[in-house]
Amino acid sequence: MSEKPIANGACCLPNVSGVTYLQVGPRQVTIGMMGLEGIFEQLYLMGRRPEEASDAELVGMARTFNYIPERPSTEADYGEALRKAYAAFYARKEQKT
Repeated sequence: MSEKPIANGACCLPNVSGVTYLQVGPRQVTIGMMGLEGIFEQLYLMGRRPEEASDAELVGMARTFNYIPERPSTEADYGEALRKAYAAFYARKEQKT
């Protein structure tokens, strides 16, 4: 997970505090999401490893702060992107300990 924007077009995305940019879906569309740092920190403090957090759980938690369409294919795309982002967050935290 990176708080730095990942540009995939002709223009750069803004670097907004509290927004994490993920690439979602087969086209790797860049989506800005709020609150992920706090969600991932909560999971980490609960001792949840990335492989223990389900896509449905991650999507449900992310919906607290973000709109995610309620379509199975879209939820699956977001779940995959969120799981990858949490795995990266977890790896960074483990390197610090």
